[in-house]
Amino acid sequence: MMTLAVVVVVVASAVRLGRVRVFWSWPLRNGEDWFLAQRVGPGFYAGEGAPLLRRYRTCLFLPLALDAPLIVALAATRRFALLMCEQWMALILTLVAYNLILAHFSARATVLVGTPEERPATTVQLSMAPRRLRDHSHRFIELAIAACLLISFFMLGRLQGIAAGPNGDWHAARAVRAGLVTTVWIVYVQVGLLLLKVVFVRWRMPLPMRRTEDFRRWRSAWLRSQLNFVDAVRVAFGLLLPSTMVWLSFKEAWRQVALVLGSLWALAILVLVLFLNREGRRLLAVEREIKPVELVKEFPRPPIAEGRFLAGGLLYWSRDNPGVLVRSPQGIALNLGHTSTYAWAGYFVGLALLMTWMVH
Repeated sequence: MMTLAVVVVVVASAVRLGRVRVFWSWPLRNGEDWFLAQRVGPGFYAGEGAPLLRRYRTCLFLPLALDAPLIVALAATRRFALLMCEQWMALILTLVAYNLILAHFSARATVLVGTPEERPATTVQLSMAPRRLRDHSHRFIELAIAACLLISFFMLGRLQGIAAGPNGDWHAARAVRAGLVTTVWIVYVQVGLLLLKVVFVRWRMPLPMRRTEDFRRWRSAWLRSQLNFVDAVRVAFGLLLPSTMVWLSFKEAWRQVALVLGSLWALAILVLVLFLNREGRRLLAVEREIKPVELVKEFPRPPIAEGRFLAGGLLYWSRDNPGVLVRSPQGIALNLGHTSTYAWAGYFVGLALLMTWMVH
């Protein structure tokens, strides 16, 4: 188990460091006259853009720095199964954090440049296409995940029967406890991933007045890429649960089982990485053709939200504002008065409580 946990930590860290390498150069990906999606003009990186770029790149390492003490604590207490689950969750949270970092620093660059685009919008296009989760769900994927859960529940019941039988021992009881903890954890993660899919599907974007169909095509490619990533991780978590049950059910042959499962998971991780790289290349090809940054600049800047800002403009409070992320004087702010913020806060509080229960 320790060897498998080390492999998972190394692979997850490598994937996250790979994301750091990719996002490291994103502010300059459109040329030195741009900072992410904001045109900044010549000389920006020699002046006030230099500290902004340094802060942006420092923030890319924050998820890794915050996760490192937890890795050490779980490894020191030999909670290797929990460590593997935590690494999968940390990978997802890191990617979500990077999207927020990109949005914040792009807005921050806009504040620094002080562009005179404060005009009110006279014409706005919004897509009226229905945004339903079932329209972006694949039947085969959902059936495969459901099958993994049902198989795992059956195997957990079998372990419970062995532990309660006349020949049951403390090894079987420990296996039941580990199986129950893993099942609850992975089901909770699956719920969070479905919530994340809902966020992507219902994320409303305005449409530019020119090249509307090009923007729709880029938006569809972007959405497909994000949803394919989430579904790939959901499948990985779905497969992790029966794999754990097999490990617990054949404890007497743990060396052989560990060798087989380790080999299969090494192959699965390789397939996952190749799949995500392919999705990234597809999206990049569409972006190179359409150049969405040239379309985004047509949107009028949203006004600074009216209400109370907290934490230096990073947090905002208003029940009447429909936005979860709103424009603040410093960039963007999270609306603490939005119902979605409550839902996600509740989910992460539940996640912390769940991890506390798992550790004890």
